[in-house]
Amino acid sequence: MKIAIIIGSTRPSRIGPQLAGWLLTLLKTDQELHDAEFSIVDLASFPLPMFQEPAHPMMVQDLAQFTSPAAVSWNQEIAKHDAYIVVSPEYHSGIPGTLKNAIDHLYHAWIGKPVMILTYGIFGGAQANSQLRQVLGFGCRMKVATICPTLEFPGRDEGENNTSPALFQALAGTLGADTLESWEGKKQDILSGCHELLG
Repeated sequence: MKIAIIIGSTRPSRIGPQLAGWLLTLLKTDQELHDAEFSIVDLASFPLPMFQEPAHPMMVQDLAQFTSPAAVSWNQEIAKHDAYIVVSPEYHSGIPGTLKNAIDHLYHAWIGKPVMILTYGIFGGAQANSQLRQVLGFGCRMKVATICPTLEFPGRDEGENNTSPALFQALAGTLGADTLESWEGKKQDILSGCHELLG
C-alpha cells in the first residue's frame, strides 16, 4: 500500500516538513506498517492557482479538462497513492486556505480512499481537524479514520492569549525539543489511526 503524507502548510516559516519527517520516522518503526510505502507530498511543491476551473472536479473525467498545469500535476500525484495522512496546522480556527484550495482541485483522484488527519496548533488544531473530517469525509467521500490525533503545543498560558514559547518557536519555523517531547504521548494514537488505513 502506498501512503502519502501530505504537508498542508505552505508558509515559508513552517514546521510542516519537520513534523512530516518526525511522523515518517515513527511510522517506519512500526511492524504493522512494515509493508506500507510512505511518501511525503509537499503542497508547497504544487503552485496551484485559486480554484476557478470551468469544470467542477467531480465532473472532470479527463485531466485535460483542467486549464491549470499545476492542477493536472497535483491530481496525478494524489492518484498515485492508496491512502493519505493529511498533516495540517490551524489558522483562525480553521483549515489553511491553501490546503482547502488544493482539496477543491481534487475529487476522482482520491474518492473513497482512506485518510487520517493529523493537526497541530494552540489547542491541537481541533477546529481544523473537525473541518477536515467534514470536507474529506462528506465532501470528498473518503474513509476518514476514527482516530485523527491533535497535537497541542506545550506550555499554553491562558493569561497570555493561550500562547507559549513553543508556539512562538513553531511560528518561526522550528519544531522544538520540548514540543517533540510533549508529543511522545500521542505516538500510539497516531499509529492506531494509521493502522486503520490498512483496512
